[in-house]
Formats: sequence, structure tokens, C-alpha cells
Amino acid sequence: MKLLRLANTLNATSAPYNQFSLGLKNEIDQTYCSLLPNSIISDKKIYSSHANGSLLKLYFELKRQIKEKSFDVIHIHSGLTGIIFFLAILPSNLHLINKTVFTLHNSWYVLKKRNRLLNIFVMILCRNVCTCGESSFQSIPGYLKHLIGKKMIPVVNGFDNKRIDKIEMFEAHEKNFQDEAKIKLLYVGAFNQMKNQIALLQALNGLDLEGELVFLGEGANKQNLIDYADSINCSLKVTFKGLVPRDVAIEHMLEADVCISLSKGEGLPIAILESMYAGCFMILSAIPPHKEIFPPSERCIYIESKEINEVKEALYYVRDNLQDIKINRNISKDHAVLNFSVQKMLDKYLMIYRNILNNAL
Repeated sequence: MKLLRLANTLNATSAPYNQFSLGLKNEIDQTYCSLLPNSIISDKKIYSSHANGSLLKLYFELKRQIKEKSFDVIHIHSGLTGIIFFLAILPSNLHLINKTVFTLHNSWYVLKKRNRLLNIFVMILCRNVCTCGESSFQSIPGYLKHLIGKKMIPVVNGFDNKRIDKIEMFEAHEKNFQDEAKIKLLYVGAFNQMKNQIALLQALNGLDLEGELVFLGEGANKQNLIDYADSINCSLKVTFKGLVPRDVAIEHMLEADVCISLSKGEGLPIAILESMYAGCFMILSAIPPHKEIFPPSERCIYIESKEINEVKEALYYVRDNLQDIKINRNISKDHAVLNFSVQKMLDKYLMIYRNILNNAL
């Protein structure tokens, strides 16, 4: 089977590469085309190319790939690359529409208006439309479900537990938190309004908590958050480490006591699934994607992220029950693997790919 995968990026955190391409590198002959330059070197089993940020270059690259290779499946991971693909198959390769799959990696209300419009066109044209879980499916507006509902398939997001096991087996030479940190808190996510790191920083002001909070990620709000963190009155040390390789992020999860996400919107966040498997206690905003993950009750507190007092109470709970939290790290592992393993996700996608291939024969 030959598959063309279209995504905006190929980097350390891109789901189309880390979950899909790497997960299927031994089963499928894959070509990975991205709009933006690659920030990491792809696996030798996966052919990759990029358009250096140019839509025109992506158009001609797709023209070339389609001419040179006979693809069995085209998997589209963003509305923008999907639109360029549909333009590239005009006028003589329109039959490829019947080989397309689109995955919506987020909840609908999280998307910008432009991306919603692009996604609508792509979702209408594609043969199959997958959503990253039931909450993502439920977020799609009724009129769009009416148009494309019969070809929509919710597929639960999956994380690679074997990768975490390997990293845990070979312990990092350097600690990722200060040795003297009493409580180790971790927040993973892009620095933007939706990820809502500011709500946690606001809750820390005046809080009697000893330990360290590490933020991993990059984004437009980073400097504002750093400045705000410097201004608050809190005994907790706050560290911003930027965007790190995925393995390093997992090392942080394995060392942290608590993983926090007060996000206002998500797809089905891989970092939360990984953190749960790595043994972190979870403090999560009560949004549908987080509730879909539903860790064991003794390992998670759901809060309304706008309620600063709820955030404070959750952090005080961690402080007062830290020993139990440290001892019971393994409780969530079975739940995570049973419901959210990457293999379970990939098996579902392989079934979709094979149905497309069989119908094309």
C-alpha cells in the first residue's frame, strides 16, 4: 500500500508524523508532504518533502508526487493542505478523491474561522472523515453533520506507550526538575490563549506551595507569561523550557508528580494521555475532550478553569496528599493502554485504508 500523507508540519510534536507515520512505518510505503520546513529528520523508512512555507511550491510538489507515484490512499491532516491537494489533482486525476481520508485533530470550536471554512470544503470532498475521538465528533455543528454524517468516523487518539516504556527503562542522566523541589508540576502545550496557562499562574499568586512548575512549549504568549510569572508572589519556582524533543518531554512526565492542563479547548490531547501513562496525577479543565480521557478518579481532579479558587484547592490537595500521589503512580497505566493505545488507533485507520483500497480495485 502506498500512502500520501499531507500535513502542515513535520516536527517533534506533530501528531501526523509521531503517531501515524512512525506508527505505520513498517506496514505502509509512506510519503509525507508538509507545507512548512521540517524541523527534524524523518525516519529513513518515510520519504518526506516540504514546500518551505510556499503554497505554490506545495501545489507543484503534489503535482510531481501524483505523477511519479500511484498512491492507494491520501490522508489529509489539515484543511489547507487538503485544498492544495484538490487543486493539484485537477483536471486529470479527480479519481483520487475516492482515495482520500481527512482527520480533524481538534474540536470544532477551537478552530479559527478560516480553518473552519477550509475544513468544510475538504470534509465535503473527502471519501472518509475521521475525528480524534467522540468529543471532537460531537463538537461538529449539526448542519455539517447533516451534509457529511454518513462518512464520519470517530477514532480515539492514541499514544505510544512502548516509547514511554523504553524511555523509562533508560533513565535520563540529568534530572529535569530541581532535586530539592518538593512538588513537581508540569504543563505541556503551546503558549496561546486557548491553552490557558495564565489561569494557573493567576492561581499561584499568594499560594503557599513548595516545589517547581515546568512549562514546555512555544508560542506567541510566551514572553507575556514569563513576565507575569516574575510578578507573582509564590514560593513555587516557575521554569519555562521552550519546545523540547518528544523524548525529553516524556522524561519530564516520568519525573513529574502532577500534569496540569487548564485548556479551554482540545482535540484529544496526546500529552495528557502520555502523562497519565507516565504516572502523573492529573489536574484538568472540565472540557469534553479531557472528560473523554476520564482517568481513574483517585488520579485526577476536574476543575472549571475560570474558577481560580478551584485551581488553588486542587493544588492544595496535591500538597496535602503528595505521598499517596507519589506511591500510586501506576494506577492509571492499565486504563491508558486499554482505551488509548496508538495500536488501537492505527488498527482502525488501517481498516479504513484497506476499505478504500478494496473499493478502488
